[in-house]
Amino acid sequence: MQSRIGLWVLAACVATGVQAQVKARHFPADAKWVLHLDLKALNEAPMGQFLRQAMDAESARGLASLKAMSGIDLTNDVDSLVVCGKGDAQAGGVMYAYGRFNIQKLTAIAGGAKEFQNKAFGERSLLSWRDKGKRTTLCFADPTLAVMSQDERLVQEAVGIIDGQAAGMGANGPFAKVLAHKKGRFLAVQANNLAALAGANVQLQLLKQAEALMLEVGQTPGANGLDCALAVKAPTPEMAQQLNQAAMGLQALFQLQASQNPEMAAVAQGVKVGLQDTYVTVNLQVTEEMLQKQIRARIEQRKVAQAARQNARAAAAEAGKKPDRPVF
Repeated sequence: MQSRIGLWVLAACVATGVQAQVKARHFPADAKWVLHLDLKALNEAPMGQFLRQAMDAESARGLASLKAMSGIDLTNDVDSLVVCGKGDAQAGGVMYAYGRFNIQKLTAIAGGAKEFQNKAFGERSLLSWRDKGKRTTLCFADPTLAVMSQDERLVQEAVGIIDGQAAGMGANGPFAKVLAHKKGRFLAVQANNLAALAGANVQLQLLKQAEALMLEVGQTPGANGLDCALAVKAPTPEMAQQLNQAAMGLQALFQLQASQNPEMAAVAQGVKVGLQDTYVTVNLQVTEEMLQKQIRARIEQRKVAQAARQNARAAAAEAGKKPDRPVF
């Protein structure tokens, strides 16, 4: 129950005609990475309808529960989620939720969370609660914009930038393309200074060899599938050549594992790796059929895991029972 409070808080909105707009000036000028999940573009595209129809019963119940708690439909009333940060991936960042928010109602919902606090912050409030051992802080900048982070200081700083107390990004800055609403594009991620972003994370060490990257995921033109495009900038043509060879090596590795993972091998077969000067590009189109197979596989895996948990709980309960007294 407690783990859902954050989703309820970000989802509960009022059905007004106010349009939430992502603005570059809302974000810190020294941000190093930005992720933009454009829910409005997704819901307007055929892929949005496909994903809603592909949901299993458990996911559908989750959305229904969310709607019952908040009184709205998450798929229609939150337009964009933007997450940005200044340091490495482990340092975390700030999430900006753009939609139409009923602040009074959301404050009441958040009040049911574990260790809830409501602190005055100028004319606003800082709402915070503990979830899974970590404290989350939320502030409504206005009825169309909510700011959330696990670092209260970052929330305060973000609201200050939104209010114009500190300079934010320029409209034509380095992240302008990522922040823009682009019809048919659902996800855009851009990271600069990749060495700092990788930090000590072992899984991201390959990124230290590059300067920047951009990933875009959207609707396949003329078909109901996903079009994925990744561009990585290397510091030198020689380093770009090394990254290009690494990408092709990964593609070949997945193709060789066709017997163990035929779906992944089929996806790898359609990957196109390119090299131009200091840029390496990786393009992939995922068909609706591939998506359906992946969704069915994930649903089946979840069912198996759920059954295993239920069997484990039943076995533990049986083992804890006292033995029956013998009948003499």
